[in-house]
Amino acid sequence: PSWKKTVNRDKDFRYMATSDLLSELQKESFKPDSEGEKKICRAILKLLNDSSSDVQGLAVKCLSPLVRKVHDQQVDEIMVELVNQVLKGKEEQRDICSIGLKTVVVEMPASAGQQAVRQLTPRLVSGIKQDTLEVKLECMDILNDLLKRFGSNLKEEESHSCLDALFAQLGSTKAATRKRAISCIASLSAALPDRLLGQLVTSVVEKMKGSGISLDLRRTYIQTLSAISRSGGYRLGKQLELVVPLVLRQCSPSKEGGDPEMVEACLQAFESFLLRCPKEVVTYENDITKTTIHFLKYDPNYADDDEEMEDADDDEEEDMDDNDGDAEYSDDDDVSWKVRRAAAKVLSAIIVSRPHRLAALVPEIAPELISRFKEREENVKMDVFATFNELLVQVGAGRQPDLGADAMAVDGDAVSPAAAALLHEVP
Repeated sequence: PSWKKTVNRDKDFRYMATSDLLSELQKESFKPDSEGEKKICRAILKLLNDSSSDVQGLAVKCLSPLVRKVHDQQVDEIMVELVNQVLKGKEEQRDICSIGLKTVVVEMPASAGQQAVRQLTPRLVSGIKQDTLEVKLECMDILNDLLKRFGSNLKEEESHSCLDALFAQLGSTKAATRKRAISCIASLSAALPDRLLGQLVTSVVEKMKGSGISLDLRRTYIQTLSAISRSGGYRLGKQLELVVPLVLRQCSPSKEGGDPEMVEACLQAFESFLLRCPKEVVTYENDITKTTIHFLKYDPNYADDDEEMEDADDDEEEDMDDNDGDAEYSDDDDVSWKVRRAAAKVLSAIIVSRPHRLAALVPEIAPELISRFKEREENVKMDVFATFNELLVQVGAGRQPDLGADAMAVDGDAVSPAAAALLHEVP
């Protein structure tokens, strides 16, 4: 058998033997007996720690067909061995075993899912609590994959232990840690029953209301709510009366000099609420629309051309004096374009989720979009055009053969009220 040759001293022989083993595992006709399964599994696990990175890479590829061919008990042993290497192994072992474990989680048969959750969840949670950043990040990556596939197999106490560990990471000073924690919480929320999902959202809201909470942590909580909405879908609707007012307060236009990243996070949350919970968010639609239109024009570091022309003569001498100060500012520091881009996407969500209100929305939204055709950032301009195009598509889709008494005639053709409003707004 090819697996016997994988112990050869020559790395080229080991590489060829591992390649042959991979080819055998990929054949439908290859079905080893119980003893053969054990020997193959042990051989591949050993190859994952091979001194040759090429051999290690082939060993990882072997895991995909292997876990679909061997019995659940062997899959169980492979998982335990790999997760222990992730938690306790040296850096080189940890990296390759982490990739291997992700492969196993993604490729294993569904029948092994319950056992995978029992074996991996407590170990991964313990890894998330470790001080070593690399272990922490790898464990959250693997947990995220596990929750996406088998989150419904979690018991309530396992869900709570995951949430406790992940919530603690939201306060990390490392952006990578916070980002992975948010992804895991979102994946977990999709599998939670309604009662636990409600408790999760309420917990985030209560933490947001805490005194002395930092700007970074508030922004992280907003991003978490947005991610839960994207993952949990309509199920978040029952909690929107708690969530939306809180998010609106964080990005109120009255907060001059607000944090652009916070505003962007809030707008992304609005986009998700509108698309996932269109009925429940209707109460806050006007407030969200007004806030979004305000931030579509948000460009605090750039003066409008018309204003520049009016003040050019008066400010010419002052500008020359201030040149040295302006040199300290770089376009690389300007992140306001992210706010405008997020606002354009919220308006698109409003248009798509409110086709019945197009006639009222067109006079409010169309002029603002048209005024931003002069947008200086190319990627934002593309989003503005895409949103305006969505408006045209929705208005066009609203035309019916029999438009009824509300229709208007333009050049002899009947048009819907929304189309008439749009024609009025287009210069």
